[in-house]
Amino acid sequence: MPVSDARPRYAWVLSGRYTPPQAGTAAQPRAEFEAFVEKFGAELFSLTTLDGEVPYLARLLHSAGRPRAALAQLVQSHAGSFDAIIASGEDIGVPLALASLLRARKVPLHMLFHGHHLDSRKLRLLAPVLQRMRHVHFHCLSEALRQRTIDVLGIDPARCHATGHAVDTNYFNCTAANAANVISSAGAANRDYATLAEAVRDIAVSVKIAADSTWVPPQTATPMAGWPAHVELRSYGNYARLRELYEQSRFVVVPMHEAAHACGYAVIAEAMAMGRAVIATRTAAPPDFLQPEITGLFVEVHDINGLHGQIRNLLDHPDKAEALGRQARELIVAFNSLEHFCDRLEAITNRTLETFSRGEEILSKAATVTPAAR
Repeated sequence: MPVSDARPRYAWVLSGRYTPPQAGTAAQPRAEFEAFVEKFGAELFSLTTLDGEVPYLARLLHSAGRPRAALAQLVQSHAGSFDAIIASGEDIGVPLALASLLRARKVPLHMLFHGHHLDSRKLRLLAPVLQRMRHVHFHCLSEALRQRTIDVLGIDPARCHATGHAVDTNYFNCTAANAANVISSAGAANRDYATLAEAVRDIAVSVKIAADSTWVPPQTATPMAGWPAHVELRSYGNYARLRELYEQSRFVVVPMHEAAHACGYAVIAEAMAMGRAVIATRTAAPPDFLQPEITGLFVEVHDINGLHGQIRNLLDHPDKAEALGRQARELIVAFNSLEHFCDRLEAITNRTLETFSRGEEILSKAATVTPAAR
C-alpha cells in the first residue's frame, strides 16, 4: 500500500520472551525496541505472545518445539495490519522471512542483523531465496558487517543498511572522572580474558571483570590456573552493579577472540556512554563508533604485548584516557543514543516503504496485462 501522511504502522518482533518492567522495580537500561515501540506506537510481539490465543499452524509449530517458527507464523497471520515488520535479530528475522513466502501480499520486513550465522551452511543455502525477497532488509550493526553481509549472502546493497548500535545514554552516564586504580572489562561471549590476564600480570592495577552476558547462558566465572591475584573474575549480577564498575574504572578493556560478526559492541558502547576510554580487540567486524585515538584504542587478536602497551599507555597518561573518554561520550550521545538510533531506523524503514510500494504496484499492473496486450 502507498505510504500516506499518516504514521506507518509497525510491528516489532522479539526472538525471546518479554515481560514489561513492573512499577517500583530497580531501574535498568531501556532496550532499543522499548524506545521504538514507545516513540512510534509499534505493536510488540515476543514468545510471550504465544501464551495467548494463536492460529492453528502457529500452535502446531509451538507444540512441536519450534517456538520462533510459531511466532513468525503468528506475526505473518497479522501482517496485513502493518506497513512494516521489524525483527530484533536474524534468529527471528529469517523465520519471519520464510513465513512471508506463504503470503501473496508481502509486508516489508526489516531485521536487525548481527551476523552470527553468516558462516552457517543453513543460512548460505537460504541466500538465493533471501536475495530474491525484495521486501526483506538487513540492518547491520556496523559498516564492516554490512559489507560482509553483501559479500557472503549476495544481498542487494540497497537492502543492506549500516544502521548501527544503540545504547541507553541516560542510564549509562557518568560525568565525573574516577581516580581509583581500577580498570575493568565485562561480558562473556567470545571474550579472551586469558590475554588480558597475561597483559596485566606485571602491572600494579586492580582488574575487575564482570563475566556476565545477555547473549550466552550463565557460566561459572572461574579464573584459570596461574591467574594473577590482582585480576578478579566474577558475576556482577545486574546492570546497577555493572554501571558502578564502569564508574570506578579509569578505562575499560574488551579483549576478544577473532570474530567475523558483531561482538563486544554492547560493552564498548556502555563504557563509552559512561565517558570511559576503551581498549578493544580489532575483529573482522569492529564497531563504527570506536575510532582509534579519538574515542578509544584497538589491539590485534591475542596480542599480549600490544595490549600490555596500550594499558600502560593509558595508565601513564591519565589525561589522554580522560580525553578519549570525554570524546567517546560525545560521539555515543550524538549518534548511538536510543533516540538517534530509533530515528535512523524509522527513517530508513519509512523511506523504503514508498520504494517497495511503487515496485509492487508496477509488478501488480504487469501481472494483470492480458496475453494479447503482451
